[in-house]
Amino acid sequence: MAVLERIQQARQTDLVEWLRVNNEPLKRAGQWWYIEGSDSLRIQGNKWYRNSQNKGGNAIDFLVDYYGLTTKEAIDRLVQTAGHNADKNSGVKEKNKKTRPIAASGFDFNAIHLARNQRRVLAYLAKTRGISANIALAEIQKGRLFQESQTGNAIFAMTNEAGDIVGAEVTGTLSFENIRFKGLKAGSAAGYGFNVGHTRDPCYILYFESAVDLLSFITITHNRGKHMAGCLLVSMAGLRPDVVQNTPMLFGISAASPVLCVDNDEAGNEFIANCITRRLATIVRRPDNRFKDWNDQLRGVEQFI
Repeated sequence: MAVLERIQQARQTDLVEWLRVNNEPLKRAGQWWYIEGSDSLRIQGNKWYRNSQNKGGNAIDFLVDYYGLTTKEAIDRLVQTAGHNADKNSGVKEKNKKTRPIAASGFDFNAIHLARNQRRVLAYLAKTRGISANIALAEIQKGRLFQESQTGNAIFAMTNEAGDIVGAEVTGTLSFENIRFKGLKAGSAAGYGFNVGHTRDPCYILYFESAVDLLSFITITHNRGKHMAGCLLVSMAGLRPDVVQNTPMLFGISAASPVLCVDNDEAGNEFIANCITRRLATIVRRPDNRFKDWNDQLRGVEQFI
């Protein structure tokens, strides 16, 4: 499809239908549609108008304004949805995903109060952390990334070999470091981590200190025009040798080579030495020496001279 045709198709996308596919809660008043909780934002066909800010536009403008996407990302998202028979249970909000079965670990994902949408999480990852909005949206649509209702924290779902959620890594999205939470939800199953990629016969298993670093690494790789074929990427939510030790066994992929992708700091050095001593891994891939972690490298924040 030619570039101008893509743009025209994206502009003309029916926003009400697009929002339904992406599980946004809609209500109707007369000829206008509204997203629940955004009463000043009205939608009709491919047009929208926000009374409180006195602005509006077409479908592309909406995704840029409401979800914080770039124009190119918005066009790609609108054309992609129009070109596929989208799963009604997946999308920007993923409301129904929280009813997934509780795994044998006893972790209750239903106990987490989820927000109606993931706007803050998406904005935090894309604007603050520099992660590709398309990559973050893909995790939301697959039911692996959520926003906690009261805190606005990012919830990265940890899934087992059957796809059941057995835990959650949490990252705060607030700008105040002293109240930002980072860690695991209580009851999360040991030995598992937030994972992206191929769980069937991967060649490599890459281990990261956080989900943010993991998504940053994917963004860096994509920005270089490369792909992650044959790789399973796992966040340890810290430096957890049990995840490195148990992941191959839990997923039945013992033939894959483990790769340690930890930070450039003393803790990372000690972790690598510990894993090598225990024969858990011998391959190491770290950020460039100028950067502490993968997100710093993505954003160009140099901490090592």
